Amino acid sequence: MIYSMTGFGRGEATENGVTIGAELRTLNNRYFDFGLRAPRTLVNFEAEVREICRKGIERGKISLTLTESRAGAPNATRIDSEAAKRVAQQLQELCKELRITESVHLDHLLQFPEVVTPADSPEMSDRLLKLAQAATETAIENLRQMRLQEGKMLTEDMLGRLNIISSALEEIKKAQIGLPTRALEKLKDRVQRLVPSDSYDESRLEMELALIADRLDITEECVRLDGHLRAFRGSLTTPSGQVGKKLGFLLQEMNREANTISSKTSSLEISHLTVSVREEIERLREQVQNLE
Repeated sequence: MIYSMTGFGRGEATENGVTIGAELRTLNNRYFDFGLRAPRTLVNFEAEVREICRKGIERGKISLTLTESRAGAPNATRIDSEAAKRVAQQLQELCKELRITESVHLDHLLQFPEVVTPADSPEMSDRLLKLAQAATETAIENLRQMRLQEGKMLTEDMLGRLNIISSALEEIKKAQIGLPTRALEKLKDRVQRLVPSDSYDESRLEMELALIADRLDITEECVRLDGHLRAFRGSLTTPSGQVGKKLGFLLQEMNREANTISSKTSSLEISHLTVSVREEIERLREQVQNLE
């Protein structure tokens, strides 16, 4: 299945009056880039929830926000006296440096998170971890459903653009029929009109003109472009693993063939058709950047 890299998911888990909420947002990124926002009681669980996200999301910029609420009882805390002494000394030195006469009070110290730290029991910590993991898993499930729906819409759009390119390629093939031969005859006629026949070797001229006409032949490029289109369509309809990187590579090859066709052809009609092909390839490139 094709998944988009952008999406949103929410999850929640509750036990004995403790509720953990999880909100998950993902954006485009070439790699797995994880970030966590959480209260101090949950921030130490980053490694565990990161691993859960890695199992459910292959790549993208992932932002996970955890929240906590407890019914009936406040969070347990403890005062770190050593941290309080250190902060008090720093505040006193700052007051002296700035010539502030106000004294440092306990209220000031309690505003610093390193002074007042969580002091949950091991049992409560285990419960918080279990709830954080459950909420994150639910958020991932909702996120993947949203990314799947967006992936289906992107797939439909890209299949339509592939059809446009295929139609243009068929027109290019039709316009190419007999083109090298006509170009060869035109070159030969021009040489014969401009240069006296006794001043060049006829067989040598035929060889040189044949080489020029061969360079105008775009059959090989059309065959390769057609092959890339089939591979691209196959990856969309029967995906396996991460398709975004594979499709990005195919688009590079498609664009290379289109550029070669444009540079080799002497037909204005084919040149115009390759412009439309490259426009659709660029639109496909923009869509592929959204795929996982």
